Amino acid sequence: MRFSTQNLLSWRDWQSHEDVYRDSLAECRLADELGFHTVWLAEHHFSAYGICPSLAVLAAAVARETRRVRIGTAVVIEPFAHPVRVAEEWAMVDILSGGRLEFGLGRGYQPAEFRGLGVSMDRTRERFDEGLEVIRRAWTQERLSFEGEFYRFRDVAVLPRPVQRPHPPLWTAAVSPDTYALAARRGLKILTSPSFTPFDILRKNYDLYHATWRQTHGSDAGADICLNKIIHVADTSREARENLREPIRWFFQTQAGLIADPTGAPPDQYRFYQKVRENLLSLSEEKALDQAAIVGDAEEVADKIRAHHEALGVTFFMGAFSRGGVAHEKVVRSMRLFAEKVMPRLA
Repeated sequence: MRFSTQNLLSWRDWQSHEDVYRDSLAECRLADELGFHTVWLAEHHFSAYGICPSLAVLAAAVARETRRVRIGTAVVIEPFAHPVRVAEEWAMVDILSGGRLEFGLGRGYQPAEFRGLGVSMDRTRERFDEGLEVIRRAWTQERLSFEGEFYRFRDVAVLPRPVQRPHPPLWTAAVSPDTYALAARRGLKILTSPSFTPFDILRKNYDLYHATWRQTHGSDAGADICLNKIIHVADTSREARENLREPIRWFFQTQAGLIADPTGAPPDQYRFYQKVRENLLSLSEEKALDQAAIVGDAEEVADKIRAHHEALGVTFFMGAFSRGGVAHEKVVRSMRLFAEKVMPRLA
């Protein structure tokens, strides 16, 4: 199994912005020290949910602070930047990290971010498709010309080129079954964050992804799913639950306020998020702790991860150890317990 971490860089009112960045970099260094596979970073704008508007800047800092751990984006939001500029900047990150980039691209979902940047939420799936194609070509072609609906340019030499050939691994976020099949056909690895979806539905989606990948590419080579879960480990199950209780309540209430605009009808591509918002607003603390998180002492956490593996077949986990304002020292303790007492149980 491979285990990774995620840094969302949420900001609580008792922290300074400097605190958030200092602690996040320290947690990335610790992940490197403890043998985690990847540290994943997330782009967000205009809210305390996540104060990392430029993933490339943070990723470059992480590259300088670490030596082995891979650096992933979960995700760069395609509609918010020109894809040629994205290709340039992330090639730089791949170079500065010595070829450690895992590149995740998404289309965004928070209405306030689109409003703040003056970007339409209409047809983001189509814009994403074009942007992805531009980035892939920019990383593999000497000269780049493109004639699309959203992007047009001719005979551009996009420099520098990434270290990894033909390009860094490509990931995207997936929720609906259609996205799983589409990602497989396009050769994209999957980032998935199912908080409350039943295992049987998830397994159907994951099986569809692998079947479509085999049908399209001829084998399973290159297919991958990384499962994101809130994880917190403490010396006792009771301590772990108490450590996470307030932060997980804050996190899901904050997410509910951002995930969909309660006023006005969203574009068709985002109608799904209205139901997600309603579910989050009705969420109890106990359900959040029991279903959205993997929380407990080392033995309990190992058992829950094993259950996910046996039910879903996943072997790559993204642990959101720093979620919702869990105190930095408790995040550090949780990560150490996970590396020293959970990972060996799952070897």
